[in-house]
Amino acid sequence: MRPQSFGSIVRSLIAGRAGHGPALSVVALALGSMAAGPAQPSTEQSQHVRGDNYYSAGQHVEITAPMPGDVVVAGRQIDIAQSVAGDLLAAGWRVTLSAPADDDVRIAAGEVMVNAPVTGDLTAAGGDVTLGPQTHVGGRSWITGRTVRIAGILERELQVAGATVEVSGEVRQPMRVIADQLDIRPSARILAPLTYKGPTEPRIAAGAIVNGPITYERIPQREARKARAWPALSSLLFSVHVFLIGLLLVIFLPQVETSTVATLRAQPGKSLLAGFVLLVTTPVAAVVLIISILGLPIGLALGALYAMALVGGLVVTAFFIGDAEVRWLAPRPMVSPSQHALLLLAGVVTLAVLRSLLGGVIVLASVLFGVGALMLSAYQAYSRQSPSTAASC
Repeated sequence: MRPQSFGSIVRSLIAGRAGHGPALSVVALALGSMAAGPAQPSTEQSQHVRGDNYYSAGQHVEITAPMPGDVVVAGRQIDIAQSVAGDLLAAGWRVTLSAPADDDVRIAAGEVMVNAPVTGDLTAAGGDVTLGPQTHVGGRSWITGRTVRIAGILERELQVAGATVEVSGEVRQPMRVIADQLDIRPSARILAPLTYKGPTEPRIAAGAIVNGPITYERIPQREARKARAWPALSSLLFSVHVFLIGLLLVIFLPQVETSTVATLRAQPGKSLLAGFVLLVTTPVAAVVLIISILGLPIGLALGALYAMALVGGLVVTAFFIGDAEVRWLAPRPMVSPSQHALLLLAGVVTLAVLRSLLGGVIVLASVLFGVGALMLSAYQAYSRQSPSTAASC
């Protein structure tokens, strides 16, 4: 079976949605960037090209040349000023798209500005989300934010959740809105049915064209706010954190990924037992060391390593699940970095779905298996090196 592209797998995730609403697959990146504060004037970035795909992260990320494939970028300030032929996933404090995107677009940021044609679907989440007059979305749109402004043309279905939603553009297919307040401006053209849920009735300015019927349901403000925090948000936060950390592992430490997954595949029972022992004993050892004055630095370091191991365990289990799925579907090994990234994405999606269905028990089991496999793999690597070190002495 031919490996799927990064974009095709993302599209399948978005299309499936597992009954959880729009998949805002880069929300976690945005939250992390927003916590760091406003953008600083820096252009330092880490970037990697895999085939036609482009990955970059930094303070200020600029796309200044046409991109022939998928683009995945994260940073405090992101400016996409040249066309993107594949899928676009971007997150940061401020994200601006001012050039055509020929496939699906996923953006999350404190401020989102889209002012260019988008051929595929558009998903945007942020504090302030603006679709400018040059925006022309050919696919479906899912928008959420504190303030949402829509001034462009949307060809297909639109779903919006926000505190304040302002529509001054053209919506040609059914539109569903959940908001504290919906304002339809004089230049707006609503050419299909409008369904609105909110604590106040919609405000329709004179001159606005509303051809479709309007269905209004009054709901408490508390319910409107809850709707803005879509149920998928938590699972997607989880997914993106695990995926990005795993992607770094694929890029910088590929041997660790392959050896640990092989250990988990060969010794699942031992991995589970080792993970349980580490999960129980490590915090106790760290606390004892921190209480003793001389052991304080070691205890703090052990606590930090413990936290890193928990996340690493999730990543290892995601790789293992993705590897198992690929082995089941196609026995052919996947060896390139981009193929391993696809393995990771498949595993992360499966973990997210299981987590949404079964809750924290899936996370706990993933941590136990993954952390145990990490420990066993590290021990085996040390054991192999010890005889050669002794022989050289």
